[in-house]
Amino acid sequence: YIYGGGWNEAQTGSGTEALTLGLSKEWKSFYNSQDGTYNYENYMYEIHKGLDCSGYVGWTIYNTLETKSNHGNGYVLKAEEMTKSFANMKLGSYKDSIQNAKPGDIVSMANAHVYIVLAVCEDGSLLIAHSSPPGVKISGTYDQNGNSNSQAVEYAQKIMKTYYPDWYSRYPDCTVDSSFTEPSNVSLFHWNSKTLKDVDKLNSMTVNQIIQTLFQ
Repeated sequence: YIYGGGWNEAQTGSGTEALTLGLSKEWKSFYNSQDGTYNYENYMYEIHKGLDCSGYVGWTIYNTLETKSNHGNGYVLKAEEMTKSFANMKLGSYKDSIQNAKPGDIVSMANAHVYIVLAVCEDGSLLIAHSSPPGVKISGTYDQNGNSNSQAVEYAQKIMKTYYPDWYSRYPDCTVDSSFTEPSNVSLFHWNSKTLKDVDKLNSMTVNQIIQTLFQ
């Protein structure tokens, strides 16, 4: 996680990495130079070394929708404005609620964070992908009753431990706090089928089927 990572030097929009298809070699080399004591505050605005929350979501969308690097303005925007902005761009629809969230939906948080929904669990918890200190990771929210030991957290731990063991050994925390689903703090963006088709039919899958499709 780099505060300002993914943005341009002026912090007004997408930077080089967020307009590039594929992974930056500098991200991996910077990761390899760190350990479990990593503190993002020591690397503020060293924008080429990693991604912040908006940078990650913007990079992910660019790599999903675009077919060549350095095309257009990209998708890096202020985290709290992403859901409304993407709806205004006619890419999908906006809701001020995360009820009925679907895989691929984007959630903006009023306290300046943004994440991608991977799956909705039976207990109402969300399995999510986001960039938050110490970095890009898969996490689980609290369940609908406010319990932190949710199904999504359990799934997140299994995914990170199985598929990203080196990361998990350094940074094992896969839980996010209650603000991630607090009704007054969140809004949701849902893609329209013209912009992003659900080719794998993730919307009709169980959580286990989604995980198997994404990670195996």
